[in-house]
Amino acid sequence: MTIYFVLLAGTLPLDFAGPLQVFLEARRLGLECEIKYISASEQLGCDGGLQLANLSPLPTTLTPTDIIVLPGCHRAFCAYATRDAQQTIQWLKKVVIEQTVLTICSGAVLAAKAGLLVNKSCTTHYQLIDKMRIAFPESQVLDNRIFVEDTNIISSAGISSGIDMAIYFVSTRFSEYIAAQVAQEMLVYFRRTGQDPQLSSWLQYRNHMHRSIHKVQDAVCRNITQYYSLEQLANIANLSQRQLSRLFSIHLGITPREYLQHIRIGHAKQLLKRSNSSVEVVAQNCGYSSDRQFRRAFSQTTDMSPQQYRQRYSSV
Repeated sequence: MTIYFVLLAGTLPLDFAGPLQVFLEARRLGLECEIKYISASEQLGCDGGLQLANLSPLPTTLTPTDIIVLPGCHRAFCAYATRDAQQTIQWLKKVVIEQTVLTICSGAVLAAKAGLLVNKSCTTHYQLIDKMRIAFPESQVLDNRIFVEDTNIISSAGISSGIDMAIYFVSTRFSEYIAAQVAQEMLVYFRRTGQDPQLSSWLQYRNHMHRSIHKVQDAVCRNITQYYSLEQLANIANLSQRQLSRLFSIHLGITPREYLQHIRIGHAKQLLKRSNSSVEVVAQNCGYSSDRQFRRAFSQTTDMSPQQYRQRYSSV
């Protein structure tokens, strides 16, 4: 798998560097990917004067698993009228078939010009919403969103929201645990609106900076099938049971036992959606001693049975 960052003159540095840092951290944690920086020109200047050189040419072909990242540019509609931009637009039209495309800020304009957003929902920087709606009436441009996912396109609102989108992408496509570690390493506080795609269980309750709680969360996420007593969790954090419970209440608003349940049910949801494993096997893989215990916990949490959840959300 190769992640291609498509760069043009005037690229906004954080649009480019934010998602890049997410993928670099994920790669250090085990995500197998190659990262390439491609452009219609061998060198260019980003917004603010940062010069990039020795850029790779636009590849003639892509594999289905390749990922295209389109950072935004300053004064997008003017930036995308240049010769290099026009060449890039034609390249996108030719090579992008089923590949995943991630857009940041005005990168959505570039995707729309290439026809990638026809009959699709998307978002972009709030200052470009109205312009995009006029220029591309065949796209549903949504406002008040951090990012929007529609089939193979994930678009983010602008600048730092590309970081949120990239972590979400790593979580849903590769590893929830790696995504949580990346978020912790980058000290990311997740910003949500009510209509954004739902964060995975691994990423929820991570918007704090308390190291002892992170240690407990990491242990639980690494060993979902293991039973943890409150005493064991407290030992991991090197705290008393009372201290651990108090810190969970302050920073997460739930108890350690509720967090353990949250992670197990979240993992179960992913298994029910993405596999054909029986409910009994799912229960075992999520650390429940019996499928009866699992069914009861799942129903209490989701107001539906595991079978009903699979019927409604299964992607296999």
